[in-house]
Amino acid sequence: MALEAWFMDESSQDQRLPHHRNPKQFVSLDQLAELGVLYWRLNPENYENDEELQKIREARGYSYMDLLDLCPEKVTNYEEKLKNFYTEHIHADEEIRYCLEGSGYFDVRDESDQWIRIWIKAGDLIVLPAGIYHRFTLDTSNYVKLMRLFVGEPVWTAYNRPQEDHPARKEYIKGLTGQAGVPDPREEVIQAWYMDDSDEDQRLPHHKDPKEFVSLDQLSELGVLSWRLDADNYETDEELKKIREDRGYSYMDFCEVCPEKLPNYEEKIKNFFEEHLHTDEEIRYCVAGSGYFDVRDHNEKWIRIWVKKGGMIVLPAGCYHRFTLDTDNYIKAMRLFVGDPVWTPFNRPHDHLPARKGYVQNFLQKEAGDSPINAAA
Repeated sequence: MALEAWFMDESSQDQRLPHHRNPKQFVSLDQLAELGVLYWRLNPENYENDEELQKIREARGYSYMDLLDLCPEKVTNYEEKLKNFYTEHIHADEEIRYCLEGSGYFDVRDESDQWIRIWIKAGDLIVLPAGIYHRFTLDTSNYVKLMRLFVGEPVWTAYNRPQEDHPARKEYIKGLTGQAGVPDPREEVIQAWYMDDSDEDQRLPHHKDPKEFVSLDQLSELGVLSWRLDADNYETDEELKKIREDRGYSYMDFCEVCPEKLPNYEEKIKNFFEEHLHTDEEIRYCVAGSGYFDVRDHNEKWIRIWVKKGGMIVLPAGCYHRFTLDTDNYIKAMRLFVGDPVWTPFNRPHDHLPARKGYVQNFLQKEAGDSPINAAA
C-alpha cells in the first residue's frame, strides 16, 4: 500500500486521530516531493539483508543507524514525551525514518503554511529535508518501531518554531521560492542532480530514483559558477566580454568533441571521465550541443551538471570532477583561461596539492553546529 497523506483539519481533538478535512483532501507523492519530502517503499521483514535499503544508505551517505520503539510500555512518561515530539520544529539536517512495525504520523507544513499529515506504516521510509517545519505523533495504535538513519554521527538537535533566521530554514525557503517564483533563465541550459550508482553507459543521465535535483545555489556553495549567455552571438556578446574582463580570461579557443572529429573517440571519452582536479579554474562555455560535468559534494556524492547550448560554468581550482558527453555525442565548447592555458589534470588522489587544500578550506569545511537537544523521534 502506498504512503498516504492529507491536509489536516483545525480540530483540537486528540493528536493521534487522523484529522481529515471534510471532505477529505489527499496529497500526492509528487506534491510531497515538491516540498522536499522523499519516499521509498521497502520490505521491513528483511531490513537487515535488504539490498535496496543498503543501496539507499550508500547512495545518500546514511552511515549511522539505530532502532527506536515508541509505546506506553517502553517509553517513560509516554504522554508527556508524545506532546514534546508534537512541538513544531526544524532540524539542520535531514530527518530519515523507516517504519519497521506499527504506524505514526509526520506532519509537515506546505508552501502556504497548512499542515499535511503523512501516515507512515510498516515498510515506509521517508526523508524530511533540513529546514522544514514538522512534528511527529503516534496514531491511536500507540506503537511504532522506527529505524533512524543519519549522515555521520547523529545530532538530534531540534529548533522549535520560529527559526526563520536559521541557515537550514533559509536554504529550505530558498528552494521553495525557487520552485514557485520566477524561473532562473540559467536553469534552461544548466541542470544538476544527484547521480545513481549504476555502472551503465556514462552518457546516460544517471538520475536517482526518485530524482533528486540540485539547485544552482547549491552548486555555487561548492564554488561552481554559472551563466546563461547568447551562444548564437558569442563573438559580439557584451555580457561574455564583461565576464572575461572581470575575471581576467585572456585566452580563448574552441574544442569540438564528437566521434567524427575526435580520433579514438570512445577511449578519449573514458579518459575525460577519470576523476581529477586542476590547479586553475576550468571554464567551459557550451556554444553547441551538450555534455555532463560531474562534481563531488561535501559528502563525496556525485552531482551531475548538464550543460547545454548557452550554458557557461566555472569549476574552481582543486575541485574533483570529470566530464562526459551525453547520448547526443556532440559538444562544441569555448575554453577560457587566465593567461597561457595549462590543461594539466591531476587524477585523484591529489589531496596534498595547494589547490586542493585551498578548495577544501574555502568550500568544503563547515562550522560546527549548536549543542544538541534531545529530539529522539
